[in-house]
Amino acid sequence: MEGWIKLHRSIIESDTYNCLSLHQKIIMIELLLRANHTDNYWFDKRRGEKVEVRRGQLITSVQTIENDWFSRDKEVTTKKVRTTLDKLKKLDFLAIETTNSYTRLTICKYNDYQVSDIEKGKQDDTQRAIKGQAEGNQRATNKNVKNVKKKKTPQKIEFTEEHLQLAYYFFDRILENLPEKKPPNFEKWADTIRLMMNDGRTNKQIKWLMTWVQQDDFEMANVLSPTKLRARFDSLALKAKKEHEKKQTSNTSKQEATRRLLEEGEDL
Repeated sequence: MEGWIKLHRSIIESDTYNCLSLHQKIIMIELLLRANHTDNYWFDKRRGEKVEVRRGQLITSVQTIENDWFSRDKEVTTKKVRTTLDKLKKLDFLAIETTNSYTRLTICKYNDYQVSDIEKGKQDDTQRAIKGQAEGNQRATNKNVKNVKKKKTPQKIEFTEEHLQLAYYFFDRILENLPEKKPPNFEKWADTIRLMMNDGRTNKQIKWLMTWVQQDDFEMANVLSPTKLRARFDSLALKAKKEHEKKQTSNTSKQEATRRLLEEGEDL
């Protein structure tokens, strides 16, 4: 825990950082602060053996993060820690290796922004040399082969950060009713949400219906994925609309009954 780390200001512009909540951002920074800056070992008392912990890795657990790192913060719960670690894994920021004794976390691109200036200079020189050699080899090869036109392959449409954020939002709403629900494949969820938007649904409409289905006593157990939400979007939206109108009518009836009661009281 000696020394310092590099934390470039450009992190606030990264897609990973911007799709995290406040507590998730804090956990991300904590991971950077607590990761090993040199290769070392950790002693597993349960098994009586040494465990290698390389640069950019750390040994921890959900309970340690919740109880030791954030012991005074009641907002950091077990569910939030697990969701954060899973989200960082899906965003390729983190790799997670779990055993019966411990959990080893690896910051995937730790060396990209923690390398020293001297090491970076050496790496840049090496990369330039490799690039120059590769270009030389390519030029020599091109002299002995004929130019062949490459077939254009259709570009695959990928989901965007907007779709991924909606996927995480929906799962957070589901966790409010089913805290033990296992995290899904968020990439597949995001792609389904992309298709939903291609159907003509807006971000606002999708987010509103995601919230409504997890507040409805019947639908909260039936609509647990974007696939089901997409398949029943029109019927669910119609049901939500009817219930809303019914509540408004009920409230109007109660107000009318109260008004009449007050009027009758004035006549007594």
